[in-house]
Amino acid sequence: MASSSNDPDSLVTLRFHDFRVERMRHWWTLLGEDDHADIVGIFGKFPPFMRLQVDRGLLEALASFWDPTHCCFSIGEVDLIPTMEEYAELLQLDSPFSETPVIPIQGPRSNRCLEKYLGLTTAVLRPEIARPEETWRKANISLDLLTKYFSRSAFPAKLARDFIVGKKGWKKFRINAFKIAFAGIFLFPTSAGRIDLGVIPIVFSEGRSIIPAILCETVRSLSYCRRQGEGVPMFCTQLLQLWFCSHLQHFHRLQTPYHFERHTVSQTVQIALPFTGDSRAWALYLLDLPLSGWAWKAYYPSLALRQFSGVQYPPRLGDLDAVTFDYIPSEDMWRLLFRIRGHLGRSSFRDGPHRGGLRGVTVLERELEEAQTELLSLRLARASEREASAARVESLRSTLHHNSVAVANLRRDLVAQRGNVSTLRTMNEFIREQLEISEDAKEQLEETLAEAREQLETEQAERTRVQDELDSLRSYTQALVDPATGRPQDIVALRRALDASEEALTSARTSMGVMRVQISVLQGDNGVLQD
Repeated sequence: MASSSNDPDSLVTLRFHDFRVERMRHWWTLLGEDDHADIVGIFGKFPPFMRLQVDRGLLEALASFWDPTHCCFSIGEVDLIPTMEEYAELLQLDSPFSETPVIPIQGPRSNRCLEKYLGLTTAVLRPEIARPEETWRKANISLDLLTKYFSRSAFPAKLARDFIVGKKGWKKFRINAFKIAFAGIFLFPTSAGRIDLGVIPIVFSEGRSIIPAILCETVRSLSYCRRQGEGVPMFCTQLLQLWFCSHLQHFHRLQTPYHFERHTVSQTVQIALPFTGDSRAWALYLLDLPLSGWAWKAYYPSLALRQFSGVQYPPRLGDLDAVTFDYIPSEDMWRLLFRIRGHLGRSSFRDGPHRGGLRGVTVLERELEEAQTELLSLRLARASEREASAARVESLRSTLHHNSVAVANLRRDLVAQRGNVSTLRTMNEFIREQLEISEDAKEQLEETLAEAREQLETEQAERTRVQDELDSLRSYTQALVDPATGRPQDIVALRRALDASEEALTSARTSMGVMRVQISVLQGDNGVLQD
C-alpha cells in the first residue's frame, strides 16, 4: 500500500487557469467535417471535454491523495494509477503506443516554426512571442493571436497582408492553429491564455501517440503540487477527472461494455458526479467510501513502472485461465459466468486487496451475485431499448410513408404544372401570331386611309371644278337671254346645256356620297385598331 496524506486537514491548494472554454467551443463549430476528422485523428474524440465542468474540489482532493514516491493515488486502502490504455479508451484512440515515443525538444520553439505551421509573417509573430528570462525555453504565444486570425469561418481579407502567401493554404493553417491552441490550453496548460511553443513538436509528430506525454505531464505536475502543497495543475484536468470518475461505482454501474467501447467520453460527461463540494468534503467522502464503492482492477506494482521505461507483465490467472468473460452482442453479456462457482469450490486465489481462501470465496460470491443482478438489470434495460427501438422504427416507417405520399402528390402536381406550362406556351404563341396579324392589318388600314384621304382631296377638287362650271353655266345662261326682249336666244341649246350640267352635278354628288361612306368605314376601322 502506498503512503500518502489521508488527513483532510492537510489538503493541496490548486490554482486553476481560465481555460477559455467558450472561445474554443465556438472555434470548433466554425470548422468543417473534414477538419473535425483530421483533428480527432490526433487527439481522439475530445469535443465533450469542452462541455465538462471541472470540479475543483475533487481535483484538490486527488492531488492531496497523490503519492509522489510511488506515483499513484493512495486513498485509504485503495491505490489507483492511470494507465495509457485507460486514457486511450477515454479518448477512443486505437492504440496508446507508437514505435517511436514523442520527445519534446527545444529547437522548434522559434518564430520560424510558427511561420511554417501558421503561415503568418515574421513581423506579426515576433512581437507576439513572449520569452521569459530572454530564452526560448519557455517561449509562448497568446490564444488571442490565434483566434484573431483563425477563429473564423472564412479567410479574413482585411488581414491578408499579415500572411506570407495570402489566402493560399489558409484552411490548413486554421486546422494547425486549432491543434496548437487545444494542446496548449487543454492538454498542456502553462499559464492563463498562453500557449507553450513546446506543444508544437508533440502535435505535429505524425504516427506517434500523444498519450504518453499527457500521462507523463500529469504525473510530473501532480508530484510537484503534492510536494509543494500548492501549485497550478499543468495537465489535462478534464481527462484526469473523467478517468477517476470511471473508477467510482456510482458512475461504473451506469455503464455497459458498449458505452466503454463506443461512447465513453460522452457517457461520462452526461453523468453527474455523486455531489459537488469543496476539497475537504470530497476527501471525507473518498476516505469513507467502502471497497464496494470502487470500480477497481488489481495492479501489480510493476504496472506503475511503465512511465519510467519499466516492463509490465500481466498477472498470472492460476486456475482461472480457463474462465472467459466475453461480451457477446444480443446474448448474455458474459459467457460461462457460472463456471466461477466451480473454480471457487476447488481453489482459492488472490484478487486485489482481498486475500485468503474462505474470505476470498465469500467476497467473490457476493461479487458474483452483484454481477448477476447487474446482468438482469442490463437485460431489462436491453429489452426496454429494443421496445424503444421498435417504436422508433415504426415512427420512422410512418414518417417515410407520409413522405412517400407527399412526394407522389408533389410529382402529380409537377406533371399538372408542366401541362399548364405547355398550354400557356401555346396560348402565348397564338397571341404573338394574332398580334403580328393585327400589326399587318393596321399597316394596311393606314395605307387605305391615306388613299381615301387622297381620293377625298381629289373629290373636293372635282367638286370645286363642277361648282366653277355651274357658275360659268349660269353666266352662259344669262348670256343666252336677250336683254332687250328678255327671251332666251336659243332655248333648245340652253336646255341641252342645262341637262348636261345637271347630269354632271348628279354624278358628282353620287361620287361624293360614295366617298363619304368609304371615309366613314375607314375611320371606324381605324378606331377599332387603335382600341
